[in-house]
Amino acid sequence: MIKCDLREIKEHELLSEGDKRKFGRYHGSMFWNIPGFGKKKWVVAARIDLLENLPIDTPDSDIVEQCVEFLNTPPPRKKFQRRFTKPKYGSLELYSGKIIRRGEDVYISALLVTDQRNSKHFWGRGIVTAK
Repeated sequence: MIKCDLREIKEHELLSEGDKRKFGRYHGSMFWNIPGFGKKKWVVAARIDLLENLPIDTPDSDIVEQCVEFLNTPPPRKKFQRRFTKPKYGSLELYSGKIIRRGEDVYISALLVTDQRNSKHFWGRGIVTAK
């Protein structure tokens, strides 16, 4: 696994009013090829910061998958804690992603499938399709 975390973004990129930031935004498009979309699964657009140097000999697709796997690991349990902790951003699956290299800045631009419709970590709310 490669250590990484989601990058904070503003609600609107062009407007600089307010400093409130979250880690991604719910996508407004309909992803009909995802089974359960709009009922149990929603798509989030996010940018992922890499906290380690990139391995030289591994392909980009493996790096993206290992990063999503790291984001799905729950935080460690505290001493004497009874309940098991859940992952911070819910259960994430990779829909698509690619590594962006702009000078010194290297990050992953990804579409992630989550099981949470309304998370405090993402802008907006997941679309509900007709029943």
